Amino acid sequence: MPFLPYYDHIDPGQGGSSMVIPELPRPVLNRQHVFTCPVCHQSFASYEDRFQHRFEAHPYQRPLLVLGAHEVTTPRFVVTTALSPEQIKAVNAETCRLDGKTITAKTLARRLAEAKSGFFKVELAGTQGKITVSYEISIEVASDAHAFLVEQEFARLYSPGVVSVASVSAFIRAASEARTARRYVDGLAAYLYGILAKDQRGDTTLSQEQGRARLNEAGQTLSEIGRPLAAAVAGIVSFQSNAFSRNERLAAVPRLQSAMSWFESVRTSGQQLIVGREDGPITPNACVPLDSATDEILAWMEMPHDRLRGHTKQIAKRGQQDDWLPEDRIKAKVLLAAIHETEGDAGQAGKVARDFRHDPVFSRLAERLISSEKESSA
Repeated sequence: MPFLPYYDHIDPGQGGSSMVIPELPRPVLNRQHVFTCPVCHQSFASYEDRFQHRFEAHPYQRPLLVLGAHEVTTPRFVVTTALSPEQIKAVNAETCRLDGKTITAKTLARRLAEAKSGFFKVELAGTQGKITVSYEISIEVASDAHAFLVEQEFARLYSPGVVSVASVSAFIRAASEARTARRYVDGLAAYLYGILAKDQRGDTTLSQEQGRARLNEAGQTLSEIGRPLAAAVAGIVSFQSNAFSRNERLAAVPRLQSAMSWFESVRTSGQQLIVGREDGPITPNACVPLDSATDEILAWMEMPHDRLRGHTKQIAKRGQQDDWLPEDRIKAKVLLAAIHETEGDAGQAGKVARDFRHDPVFSRLAERLISSEKESSA
């Protein structure tokens, strides 16, 4: 096996002699190393002790950009509502940069508030520049005139009462002049395409799952726009996905707000409420097209209890219907269980509840109804 011999001398070559490498004396360190905190100057015997102290006693605070009611937590953010300088805050920021130029936090707030459109790069640096965050802010604030034009064309679309792929395309073309409200148009168009796909009607080629994606896109886009129509459509999308707590801006559509509040109360308390309103004037439908499942569920919830009881078989059928999405089937089952419990039939209510006992929204209610069923049969 080949090897490389090791010699403890150096051969200078032409001299023909060799020189032994002397061993250097090793220094003896008698002093103890001290690790000092750079913030409070407290001393520690080890690096590990100082490290733990530094980040427990003096943690670096991450800078944060606040735009209105939103704490910006993503690298890219779109502003669709006009903000005042007081609504724009750079939190925990020692240094602010706008498009590469260092400015004060007050100047940053003023410049972003003054802009009605544009793309801006914001950088915030924390104490001693230890933590830096960057944002790409796109400002797309629609003018009132353009927003009104979009809403006018949307109402004209719905006036015949029939929505199709062709009519949605016509709406997009008619609203193309609203240049500052393109995001508004995109959100409403995504909603319309979504409900067509959900119902598989109007000459759509999208699947139900593709329609669900369009609806989610619409809800996210429109929730950022401060217009009553945008709030109504975003609320409908929340109702479709069983996110019932998002009902703050729905005063303009009381039938939807009432239904959202009922389901949210049932979800949070785990207790059934009497479903079905008392006799009285029916709230007119908002001028927003609905998918058939949402329209039917809202219609049930507006009925007085005596009439609703007559729809028990229909509600039970919808709860098992394959062409209804799971979220809508769950709402039908919760309504059915509420009717049975209101009638004092704990056995039937518990039987229905078994179908949604693993649902993340209504599992608490299901467990209570199943327990009541067991107690009543004991």
